[in-house]
Amino acid sequence: MEGMFVYSYRSTDERDYTDHVAEIVRQKKQLKVCSLSKTFDCHLLWAHYASGFDGLAIEVDLPDQSPIIKEVQYEGVFSSVSFDGPVRPDQAAEQVLTSKFHEWKYEQEVRILQRDDWYYLEKPVSRVIVGHRMHPALFESLQVICERKGITLNKTGIVDEGIDADYVPPLDDDDARPTMRSSRRGKTRG
Repeated sequence: MEGMFVYSYRSTDERDYTDHVAEIVRQKKQLKVCSLSKTFDCHLLWAHYASGFDGLAIEVDLPDQSPIIKEVQYEGVFSSVSFDGPVRPDQAAEQVLTSKFHEWKYEQEVRILQRDDWYYLEKPVSRVIVGHRMHPALFESLQVICERKGITLNKTGIVDEGIDADYVPPLDDDDARPTMRSSRRGKTRG
């Protein structure tokens, strides 16, 4: 139901709001949305978005004050736009795209809403957190990439208190060179 909205107006108001609603929808379609979470330590996030701890989370630092970074508001099933007063279609579109049903509150979601194709981070990726069920070959590849890029790598662990992220030390120089195996002969090449 995300992105859907209902609208209301005074019962004494006889104006037709069809064009106003269409403009909100048009403005909404122009926005690009990047959804992020403020946390990594939620079992449901790993279950829903990281294939049950097979995937990963990428940690980035966002600026404190940015007009395009919005916290999601957890409310009813549909976002509500009221025409009881003046409504700017661009602001209404942003409101609709930053509203979500209250049952999703555990996500602690933040969204970047913009019209540009790309959002450029002021700082690069600060940390990669891999799920503890990630395939070993993928984990090893990420380990090499993170080390080469100077990115901290952590791996999830489940403890009584919840989820933690254990530091993964860099590989030794000899370990950092991946080996290739021939699928036909099973020989290793350097």
